[in-house]
Amino acid sequence: MSKKIDIKSQKYQEAIRLKFTGEPYSVIAKKLKVSVYTVESWFYFGGLLKEEYDKYRDERTEMLGMLCDETLAKNVHIAANMLVALMGSPEDGVKFRAVKEILDRVRGAPKSNSDQGLFGTDISYEDILEQSRKESSPDG
Repeated sequence: MSKKIDIKSQKYQEAIRLKFTGEPYSVIAKKLKVSVYTVESWFYFGGLLKEEYDKYRDERTEMLGMLCDETLAKNVHIAANMLVALMGSPEDGVKFRAVKEILDRVRGAPKSNSDQGLFGTDISYEDILEQSRKESSPDG
């Protein structure tokens, strides 16, 4: 009679956790005192831990996503304030990217067409910056 394998045992759960954190099979094998081949076989399609690992990975990924969403939602005002502050940068490139990001978030990013410049014209972003500099200079 064959011995029943408990994939919920501490050893197998540790293998799953280590794999999820990105440890290579060689490190997992060394920590669990088994061969690299054994560890590889656990996670191959149809392997002992493949289904359990996929379930763990999906649950953890969902949980981390929710935590990330919550953290971002709590701090969105900081990001918005930072973008507004960057609009005051002395560097035109920084100002332009901040303004573009704000406009893209509020109005939606324009549909891109690689053959055309801003808003479907042949005007490049550099031309617009140059024109803006001329208009805002005391001489212009």
